[in-house]
Amino acid sequence: MAEQTQSGSDWTGLSAAEQAAIQTALDGILASPGFASAGRRSRLLRYLVEHAMAGQGEQVTEYGIGLDVFDRPASFEPRMDSIVRTETSRLRQKLSEYYRTQGQAETIVIELPQRSYVPVLTRREIAAPKTAAEAGRPKASRRLWRAAALAAVAGIAALLIAIRNRPATTPLTSLVVLPFENYSPNRDAEYVADGVTEELTNELAQRRDLRVVARTSAFAFKGKGVDVREIGRKLNCGAALEGSLSKTGDVVRLTAQLNRTSDGYHLWSHTFEAPYEEIAGVQAQITQSVETALLKKPAASSAAAGSANPEAHDLYLQASYQLSKQTPESLAKSLQLFQQAADKDPAYGNAYRGIARAEIGLIHFTAEAPLPAFGRARRALEKALANNPDDGEALGQLADIDYVYGWDWPRAEGEFRLALEHGGQYNTHSYYGWCLATRGRFAEAHRQLELAQDLSPLGPRFNRAMAYLLEHRFEDAKRIWHESIEANTSVLDSHLMLGVAAMYQKDCREANAQFDWFAKQYPSPVADFGLAFGAACEGHADQARQYIARAKAEKGPGFASPYQAAMARAWVGDTDAAFEELEKAAEAREGQIFYIEYDSAFDSIRNDPRFLALEKKVGLK
Repeated sequence: MAEQTQSGSDWTGLSAAEQAAIQTALDGILASPGFASAGRRSRLLRYLVEHAMAGQGEQVTEYGIGLDVFDRPASFEPRMDSIVRTETSRLRQKLSEYYRTQGQAETIVIELPQRSYVPVLTRREIAAPKTAAEAGRPKASRRLWRAAALAAVAGIAALLIAIRNRPATTPLTSLVVLPFENYSPNRDAEYVADGVTEELTNELAQRRDLRVVARTSAFAFKGKGVDVREIGRKLNCGAALEGSLSKTGDVVRLTAQLNRTSDGYHLWSHTFEAPYEEIAGVQAQITQSVETALLKKPAASSAAAGSANPEAHDLYLQASYQLSKQTPESLAKSLQLFQQAADKDPAYGNAYRGIARAEIGLIHFTAEAPLPAFGRARRALEKALANNPDDGEALGQLADIDYVYGWDWPRAEGEFRLALEHGGQYNTHSYYGWCLATRGRFAEAHRQLELAQDLSPLGPRFNRAMAYLLEHRFEDAKRIWHESIEANTSVLDSHLMLGVAAMYQKDCREANAQFDWFAKQYPSPVADFGLAFGAACEGHADQARQYIARAKAEKGPGFASPYQAAMARAWVGDTDAAFEELEKAAEAREGQIFYIEYDSAFDSIRNDPRFLALEKKVGLK
């Protein structure tokens, strides 16, 4: 069944006939099995629709719903009692289910956008059933027909935006793509909703004239029901794109809505229904509609980094979901899935960029040896850039690798600047800032890291903390790691590095508390090196050497970092052994080798001629 839709959030000026049609549609919903036996749900929907029809939709509040619908007392505190948010979320899901089943032939659709109590009307024109001849057409013909229909829908939606929603005349140039909610009967489709969110973020970020908040900050609001106006204040952005997704069998229904964050005004909304294999095309239409609604001009075309292969695209969405978890196990799984996606479609640029991100993530966790992993990451990025030479994020990743893996700072800095010229986003600024910090260019480093934070105000700030650590601003570094733990981001890293910072401050008790916690959570060579640092801090040199030996002998998960072994050796006064390990770290292309010029662990051996020779070898001098 094909449908054409017109959406709108403006309930003013409705004729008597329109109001009667809406009331009939509402009565049909309330009489359906999913609502007839659910009194509170029915009361909530009727309350919201009737207030909207009376022109009072924008005045509805969570507090008012609590009192009027759920009979809460005047002392009702929404922050402590989540009944309104919980029941509103259930209402959205039940409405979605209704229009997939009993209401699939309804011409008036009533939907409730995310983080809003003002319903949105969608008027659908249901196409007549296909004739036998039409049903027998080849699949390619059906796809062409769908493409034409979707193009017509986009035109109708654009017209509706211009006529009914009356957007502000000044273009909005900042946006956050909030996590799409998964209303699928099968909760396993969560990866699809998260993947769509990430791909929309990446595609919109390609616009040079649009500041798009990074995924890491957007996902801080997942499942929390925060008002869009508060989100705008916290992320300093002018608009928010949000929505929901429902996947039933091979069909996906995707609702997207664009809101102005200053007042919650609906700028654009649309509901799409298509075969799952065509979801990438739906995403492209959303991207174009959002760009046009925000910037008041047609979207510019860009080189495609996606895939026309539905199976490859689904593997990519699964891989992105695993990558976002940022654990050693999930990174390994994401690497496998990204590689499978690239195998299905050898021209899939995003899959190759994902391979590089997973490889670098595993290096960061010391979960694999840097030298071969960097080589694989670089080859993947070369394939991504062969598909799209102007991919700013791929250029930024390549610059980071050419610095750490190639020891070629002039080339890497040139690539960083080129990446930023081509729209490099959060990761590029963050990588560049980290590299500048290792070279002692702290003012420039903090400028890049501030730009990264502007793109992801609530995202991880590990590189910012490392810059402070190298600058010996230990309290500033610790503050960031404590904030990361409170926000549940980079928790493992943060505990480990809090131990390192405490060790540099000679706070051995705190250092050991952090290292002990890390060792219990992630038994691995890096955990044993942490225990060695703690023992060395307290003057227990022999015990520290035992931990070092155990770390180097382990056959379990992880890579026994020579750099971390060198730190421990330097702490216990094993100077020759420390230099042996540093040479191994350099040959293994450990990124940590670039810390040596400012790492307090090596203060006792800094004047040794071998130290200066090593700095020259890796390009720091």
